[in-house]
Amino acid sequence: MLPRADPKDWAEVLELIEFPASLSEINKRARDIGGIDHEVHEIIGRLPRDRYDSLEDFLKDIRKTYLADGIAPDKFPV
Repeated sequence: MLPRADPKDWAEVLELIEFPASLSEINKRARDIGGIDHEVHEIIGRLPRDRYDSLEDFLKDIRKTYLADGIAPDKFPV
């Protein structure tokens, strides 16, 4: 199984986030970007925390979500 979103989609979101950030703020910034794959919004909506203090924590939870979906670590887009 492969992710639909590509690294470019995630890079566009990550460029706009300043940490610490609330999940609602991250969602808003992602929605402000046109043309990114819907999967990005879906994954963000499934993240377990309400707030992220660092990029590392944010990426860790994104990768855990992809792993739970059966995506191999070498296929993660982030």
